[in-house]
Amino acid sequence: MDMDMPLTQDHCFLCGEELTENTDEHIFPKWLLHKFNLWNKTITLLNGTLIPYRMLKIPCCNTCNNEHLSQLEIDISKAVDGGYDSFIQLDQDKIFYWAAKILYGLFFKELSLNVDQRNPTAGTIMSPEAMKKFQTLHMLLQGIRFPTEYISVKPYSIFIFKIYEYEEDDWQESNFDYFDSLIQTVYGMKMNDIGFILCIEDSGVQAEFGKDYFNKYMDKTLHPVQLKELYAKINYKEYLAKYSPRYMTIQNDHERIVQVIEPSGYLFDDWSQEFYAHALAHIWSSYPHLGLEDIYFPPNRVMSYLTNEDGSFKQLPKHIFAKK
Repeated sequence: MDMDMPLTQDHCFLCGEELTENTDEHIFPKWLLHKFNLWNKTITLLNGTLIPYRMLKIPCCNTCNNEHLSQLEIDISKAVDGGYDSFIQLDQDKIFYWAAKILYGLFFKELSLNVDQRNPTAGTIMSPEAMKKFQTLHMLLQGIRFPTEYISVKPYSIFIFKIYEYEEDDWQESNFDYFDSLIQTVYGMKMNDIGFILCIEDSGVQAEFGKDYFNKYMDKTLHPVQLKELYAKINYKEYLAKYSPRYMTIQNDHERIVQVIEPSGYLFDDWSQEFYAHALAHIWSSYPHLGLEDIYFPPNRVMSYLTNEDGSFKQLPKHIFAKK
């Protein structure tokens, strides 16, 4: 994000151009809202309030909307229609741009929403100062507009898993789920039999260092509760990161090269099972009987749906949670 880029409702969220007409981009695209019946369902914002998915729109110019973003949505929607086997064939840069646009779009939207609807003078949910944290993310998002080559590693880590798909009348689970973290900018989503977790700006570190760990789940079919456990592990690991993303960019009118500076040295603080248990309990909070006292056994034992006591994979049945 350009330091001088206006973060206002009369400028395009992506390119920053002033809007000559009132055009909007759905943060969660319309094809996704219709496919998973999300139009009238709600999502929780940073301040705890609920807003319908359909109302999550941000200002976008015609060029960005109808050319750059439109083609990206076509590619993603086709891959989702084809299921897991199709999705894993997709260029991961496209998944990154699509997911990162949703995350950035949510933060941008919160710039225009009052933190307290009863007190308009209390400020907005997201402040312009806080948005400065996402300047590098906005810079990376320009890859939607300009063909971009990353060297020598990707600026992100992405993990894609096959997940159980459910019928309309199935138990607790559904075919769509979304979870993210403002602090670590880690993002997770379930769409039918596709589950993916994305570290937005980790310079590819988790994909590299966690390769052996995560690869053992790539040929399994996971239960959604297992996807959330993996998300909790990745999110907490990112919380422990001691490095900041660094980039060097060369750009002309038609393309750009982004060199991702690979971090070195001591990359993470020490893992704490107690703090991890708190993070896991939070992400599992939608499930009954999975509070902190149910999953954490001091000093170091944390319940797992992913692995058995001997470390082997725990294959879960499709149905394990009844609706509340």
